[in-house]
Formats: sequence, structure tokens, C-alpha cells
Amino acid sequence: MGSINTLIINKILVHFIDQEHKKLHTSQEFAALNDTTRDYYRKRVEKALNSNQLKELTVPSLHELLLRGEQMAENDENFKTQAKEISEHFFALGSKIEAMPNANIIYVDCYRDGVHFIATLKVDYKYVPVCVFDDDNVRIVQQQLLPTAAGKVDEAIVMDVDNKKLWILEKKYLIDGKMATYLNAQWIKGEENLTDRQKFNTMKKVVNKMDSQYHVSKDTGALPLMKQEINEKVMNNEAVKPYEIVQKILEKDYQASEESGLMLKDLGIDERSVISIAPTGKTMETCKLVTDNDIEVQMPVDDYVAGLNIEQVHNPDGTTSIILKNINEIVIK
Repeated sequence: MGSINTLIINKILVHFIDQEHKKLHTSQEFAALNDTTRDYYRKRVEKALNSNQLKELTVPSLHELLLRGEQMAENDENFKTQAKEISEHFFALGSKIEAMPNANIIYVDCYRDGVHFIATLKVDYKYVPVCVFDDDNVRIVQQQLLPTAAGKVDEAIVMDVDNKKLWILEKKYLIDGKMATYLNAQWIKGEENLTDRQKFNTMKKVVNKMDSQYHVSKDTGALPLMKQEINEKVMNNEAVKPYEIVQKILEKDYQASEESGLMLKDLGIDERSVISIAPTGKTMETCKLVTDNDIEVQMPVDDYVAGLNIEQVHNPDGTTSIILKNINEIVIK
């Protein structure tokens, strides 16, 4: 989807699924958006829309959820009616899953960078220890409480009303003795596209395999070059296209370039694929060198690729020495 520039929340409706007592509680009125609540709801919406685990589904244009989204966008009464029916689906499916926690379902009508979205956000309650007083007795028990605004959105259905697109966020629960998701498999039944995280991990897998096999980037290794290329795309606000980036990194070796292209396509990435929300932070800013005798050196990607403050010396006996330069102080952590 890409990072959010502007987010305008039009209305919020909140339902409560009480799996503990097998009851669904729906709201007849929209939530008040004031100084106290607006920040909470905004953080929830941003966490869902910015998640790199948000998965786009290919569904027919007349799919049930796309039609529901259109109706919810029409007027308040349709919004409430469709929200109730969606909550009933969540409740029915959740009732069949062992240890499904209580949850709030937050229905959102919003504009994200000018595009109209209808989103369903499910936030699971968490078990926390609390102190209970009764009959002169003090006990510690486990109770289900709603997480704070900093907590994640566990499941979501996001509908782009303007462009008729659908995304979901799924969580694994214990189903028939094993951890599995259920939203798409048991309800939506759309064709799954790779998430942004899966696209990035696929790039890493292909680049590392080609580099190990063909030694395309002998001096730096291909992975740091991949990270650097992604960082530059993000910094320049350019589209992050996995296929294009991998091909650029491996272009010096024809065989590696050809094989990587075939591998990417076999794994679900082609020339049209885009990573909307690229990974950022320390993982992308640094690279780690690990030797065969378990010595680790971590340093900024840009410095490593440019050969700043580090030198690799290939010794006559076939071993390699790593020299770190311009160090004023060493701190042991």
C-alpha cells in the first residue's frame, strides 16, 4: 500500500465479541471522535494500513466483501447493517476455534491519501494477571483486557472502495490441533498475493543463493548491495520493485541474472511486483559479517559497501584478515 501521507477518519463503529460467554455485542451509535479517542483510533488504523503483513487478495469484482464495502460507503444505516453481518461472520468462525479470545471489532470509514477505504480491524484481548478481592481473600487470576493503542491489530479486512481492491491481515490460531489462519481459507477464499515481508524475504533468498553459487559481488556480497538499493529507493520516494532490484545487483553475471529471474517468478515475483511498505530501521541500515570461527562484525551498510573503515586482506595461506580502521574507542557490550 505504501506509507500514509494523509489519513482522514470519517466514522468509527465498535462491536465486541465475547467468546468467553458466547455473545456478540453490537453498537447502534457511532463512536465519538474527540481529543480522547481520536488518537487511539488513528493509531489502530495506521498500524493496520502500514503493516508489512497486509496481504492483497485477488477476488471477483462482485465478491461479497467488495459489495459490502460499497454499501457501507453509501450511508450510515447500510454501514451499521453490513458491520453487524460481518461481525456475525467473525463470531461464528471464532466460536469454532479453540481458545479464541474476546475481541473488539473496529469498523472504519476513512480516506487514505484521497482514496476511500472501509476497514474492519479486529483487536484481540490479552490475558493478564489481576488481583481480585473477595470474602477477605486476595487472589491473582487471569483476566482478558483490551490492549493499549500501542498494541497491534490482530486481524483486518481492508477494502479500497474506489478501486475495488481487498487486503487482509491474518493471525494464526490453534485450529484442529495446529496453528493456522482461517479468514481467507474458510471465508473469503481469494487468491493470495505475497505480503511485503514475503517479497523482501524472497529477494534475500534469491540474492543469497545466486551470490553463493556465482560469487557475483566478491568484494561486498550481494545482500548489502540489495539493502543499499532499497534504502536509496525509499529515500528518493521511488517504487521498490523486487524483480528490478535483484536483476540490477546480479547484472554483471548473465547466468545469475537469468536464473534469479526464473526463481523470482516461480516464487511469485515478476516485473510488476512492488513492495509498498519497504523494511526500514537497523536491519536495513547495517550488515553483519560472520566468520567461520563465529566472529561477528556489524557495521553500516553504506560504509561496508564503500569500504570505509574496513579492509579485507586475502592472505597467501587462503585465509582472510579483516582490518577495522579509524577506531578511537572500543566498548565491550
